[in-house]
Amino acid sequence: MGEPDTCIVPDIIFYLLQKGAHREPKRITTGEIAEGIGVSQQTASRKLIALEQEGAVVREGGAISLTPKAVSRVRAFVSEVLESLKGEATLFSGTVASGIGKGAHFVSQKEYMDGFKKHLDFSPFAGTLNVKIEGEDIEKRITLREQKPILVPGFARGKTSFGKIDCYRCVINGLPGAVIFPEMSVHGLQVLEVISPFNLRKKLSLADGSQVSVEMV
Repeated sequence: MGEPDTCIVPDIIFYLLQKGAHREPKRITTGEIAEGIGVSQQTASRKLIALEQEGAVVREGGAISLTPKAVSRVRAFVSEVLESLKGEATLFSGTVASGIGKGAHFVSQKEYMDGFKKHLDFSPFAGTLNVKIEGEDIEKRITLREQKPILVPGFARGKTSFGKIDCYRCVINGLPGAVIFPEMSVHGLQVLEVISPFNLRKKLSLADGSQVSVEMV
């Protein structure tokens, strides 16, 4: 029997995976499997035998377990599906520009810092990197805003209100970060504000006018 195509994963393997048979042997009858995948018991039995012969399933002492080979097939399948669903990544090319100096104060507010940590899984450097974009990249920016953002809620402190921040994960010159759109931003369509766990100017040796690429992920 030849090696099965890794992109084809039998329904029984998915059923056993849901039952946890990849972690430990499970006592599951062929009748239960048949009901679970919607076939006759005879068909389920025949499929199990085939999988056993392929080395994807082990049956011993009335219990069934998935082998590493079966798990690898599932991983390969999932990887192929995700790759197929992946559209062309949105990529911005721009130049570093100085802001008005409020980024550090804005980002470093405790409520925002807590929100970034909770929703983006990182605590950003206290400051934003402004990236100036032109031409088609401005159209890409508009399209990006049509996608669902990661929301960091706003808050109020006394009589001062701090608006919400829409965030989109990105990679800037190979480093993780996020493009942010503060509700109360003073920047227009030609500027992307980027936060990162790193001091991007220092880490990437950037100065005003430096070329950078921002890839949305």
